[in-house]
Amino acid sequence: MQALPEIHLSFTEQRQLHAALSPLAIRDSASGIDRMPALAQLLERVLSADKQQVLRDFPKSEAVALIVRGLPIDAQLPATPYDDEPGIEDLPVLSGAILGVLAALGTRPVGYQGESDKTVFRHVSPKQERESEASSFGSRVSLGMHVDNPHLPLTCEPVDGLSACPEYLSLTGLRCEMDVPTRIVAIRDVLDILPDFVEQELQRPNFSIRRPESFGKQGNVLENVPLLYTPATGGLHCRYNKAAVTANTANASFAMQLFSATANHPDVIRHILLQPGDLLIFKNQQTLHARDGFTPRYDGRDRWMIRVFGVDDPARVVPVNPTQPFIVRA
Repeated sequence: MQALPEIHLSFTEQRQLHAALSPLAIRDSASGIDRMPALAQLLERVLSADKQQVLRDFPKSEAVALIVRGLPIDAQLPATPYDDEPGIEDLPVLSGAILGVLAALGTRPVGYQGESDKTVFRHVSPKQERESEASSFGSRVSLGMHVDNPHLPLTCEPVDGLSACPEYLSLTGLRCEMDVPTRIVAIRDVLDILPDFVEQELQRPNFSIRRPESFGKQGNVLENVPLLYTPATGGLHCRYNKAAVTANTANASFAMQLFSATANHPDVIRHILLQPGDLLIFKNQQTLHARDGFTPRYDGRDRWMIRVFGVDDPARVVPVNPTQPFIVRA
């Protein structure tokens, strides 16, 4: 497997970034997104030239994920939130750092209608009434290998009515459970192990896709589509989601079973633990990710991360409300 690029902020860089972010007082999505150009410039001033280069290179590189370790976090970290959609008013420093990284990569944060009504920041933490849900709010149920929001148009597909599937997914650690890492897999690593007929079968329009459980509205929203695209111009785009996809033919089912089994092989899986201030960002349509189930304590110190999606082309999203253009139709 190709090693993932990593950026480690030094003690001095972390302190400088914290000092510069504190007075900005980013306390909601709108104010944070408005300041993204300034946040990108701030990162450029603080980070060394070689670290800036790693950020610039990532979008066009073959690497499917990037880890930034040691972003500044807010001094008075509150208890792990157990309500569905808390704000970020208690996390202005970390929120600004996350948006600065996204701005440096040239992507735009979005939240999807049905998952979020007012913010691009999703608190990935256990919710007592949703423990058995296969979503970022669940806990006891393992999340199998998947691409997020697979029912939305991939980058190689036209947008019509619904917004684009995110190009990026970022997860930033606030509290870590040492035995519950995020598992990620490069889809190309999986395909390279499998016989050619599997890749060919996954590119045939023989699959149906449901909205994930994290969306309130369920049902089949895509019928007779491929799981995989490998355009002649290069690249790879996938919408595999173990919990949301159905194969419509025997050959498609067999190919998907082989793909799923190989995606869970130890030779292709990376286990990533995010300590407080560590950010993992990956190319959503080229990467599968998963998480084992765990038992929350509900003591205020449970596993807690912040998730933010990124879409590269603002023209490929459909805002629900012009006053909140970052919440888009899905």
